[in-house]
Amino acid sequence: MAKKVDILIITNKQVIPATDGGALAMKKLSSILNEKKYSINMVCISKNNKSIDILKTTSLISETFKQVVFQKNMKFNLINFMISIIKNTSYQASRFYDYQIQKHIQDSIDKKKYRIIIFESIFACIYLEKLNIPRDTKTVFRAHNIEHKIWTDLANSSFKKILYKLLARQIKKMEMNVPKKMNYILTLSQNDKKFFYNLFPNKTYNLPVHFTVKNHKTQKIKNSIFHLGAMDWKPNAEGINWFLNQVAPLVHKKTRIYIAGKGIGSKYNIYKKDNILIEGKIKDANDYIASKEILFVPIFSGSGIRIKILEAMAMGIPVISTKHGAVGIPYINGYNILIADTVKDFAQAINKLVRNKQLAKKIGNNGKKIIQKHFSKNYVSSKWEKIIN
Repeated sequence: MAKKVDILIITNKQVIPATDGGALAMKKLSSILNEKKYSINMVCISKNNKSIDILKTTSLISETFKQVVFQKNMKFNLINFMISIIKNTSYQASRFYDYQIQKHIQDSIDKKKYRIIIFESIFACIYLEKLNIPRDTKTVFRAHNIEHKIWTDLANSSFKKILYKLLARQIKKMEMNVPKKMNYILTLSQNDKKFFYNLFPNKTYNLPVHFTVKNHKTQKIKNSIFHLGAMDWKPNAEGINWFLNQVAPLVHKKTRIYIAGKGIGSKYNIYKKDNILIEGKIKDANDYIASKEILFVPIFSGSGIRIKILEAMAMGIPVISTKHGAVGIPYINGYNILIADTVKDFAQAINKLVRNKQLAKKIGNNGKKIIQKHFSKNYVSSKWEKIIN
């Protein structure tokens, strides 16, 4: 058996187990690569605000896949924030940096002589200029979002407008400069590809996240709708606040509304009712999703692609989303998804699918076709090889 090619992947969160869409996207790419000819060494920088010290854990996912997780305190630091303003650098990205982590990565590079180094997200790129990377090592920036667009959108709908605009300007500078030093830029969605392609046409590619169409036999909870997403991601929190305050009162009372995901604080307990269930981090996302009838995605800001929509479509679960939430997915409204942007339309779409089971099933089955055509494992795997080779 031929020796596997060594790849280093640097991420801005723990990947395995995957607890949100971003981690799932990272896990899926690394799994594809590991199944092929690549040996994976993954370094994850994860947020842990309960500890002052850097905590390090190592786990072997397989014989040729090692994950090292550094847990780092990322609480707001006024001094570092002021320094970022003076230097015009990204405060958000700087929270992921630590010399101990840099040294670990550099030692690994010196020892392994990696063929490829993948930086997952703009935040992982904080280490790029601090590392001594051999010239024959290919560097890949995998952009999960156009991060500055998220903060620009949030600035337009928040009382923290000045702060968010500052953060957007800082991270935009980084997003404009980092790709200059990379060999490849990979985006999760075609929409995000356009931004980078206009600046770096010779090295920008779209590499979507792969999914496998599944037929789950899990018993469905009757008249159930759900949202599953990390509530420490501001676009999710913004959308759920809108839904709970304005849409939920218009949804038929027999509909059971489930909202879950990491980072849901106790402040959401005030919304709990007999038909509104607020849950935290879910142990098994697949079982959780498979047991519900309809996914709703009320997103009004951000970029990238909603992994949970693709995950639901792969299971044949119908999706109701805003236009912004479905960006990057080649959908046809009314055929393989329902799109609604106003309070009234969103509530009507939910009531319509809950009531019309036949229509819900049809939209769910048509959603599977999107996955089979644009997000299959074979498609993504072959596209990776074409790009890298």
